[in-house]
Amino acid sequence: MDLPPLSKEQLVAVLTSSRSPTELYDTLAKYETTACLIDGKESELLSLYYSIFFFSHLLTDQIYEARAMTQRVPPILAHNDPSLQNCLTLLRAVWQRKYDSVYKILRELPWPEPLRLAVESYDKYFQQKTLREVSNAYEAIRPGAAAGYLGLDPVAAEQGDPALIQQFTAAGWTWDAQAKLLHPKPIPVSPKKDAQIQNELSQIMALVGKYQG
Repeated sequence: MDLPPLSKEQLVAVLTSSRSPTELYDTLAKYETTACLIDGKESELLSLYYSIFFFSHLLTDQIYEARAMTQRVPPILAHNDPSLQNCLTLLRAVWQRKYDSVYKILRELPWPEPLRLAVESYDKYFQQKTLREVSNAYEAIRPGAAAGYLGLDPVAAEQGDPALIQQFTAAGWTWDAQAKLLHPKPIPVSPKKDAQIQNELSQIMALVGKYQG
């Protein structure tokens, strides 16, 4: 079946209607040949396409592929478009595992309105992924460090903010008030689809999300 013509309206429709990051990626990948043939004067459309496509790579953990995709973006667009420049800055932070920078880029850099859903989705996804990684990597961790990994307030966490500590215990972690240490509970990793993984952690991160920023 033929795809609808590539347009800003179609990109927003794909972004909002996709049932999972994998579906979003698969649909956008089918448009890449079309995007390559679009006149460079359609910079706003190309910017939105490549920006959303970039986030679909991140949401499906295709970091190497995201890096390769940025090299296929028309150079004049990659070097001058603010959204794509933000994407490249984010890619470097993710690549280098600079957690604080990832959250700061997602939450503080200017993103155009049509792209905000993808940005917010990746913010939540990155938190969920990091929560799993921290839960499986540490037997004990200081609350400030844990908060930094999840984009929360490390000062409040280090001070033992009860409400914030409760968010970690809601994830199955235990809190040693005397030693001022959190003890993560490992989260089993299974080959479930990305949408299923997100559903498993949605309730936890909905609570944690209250303390973002």
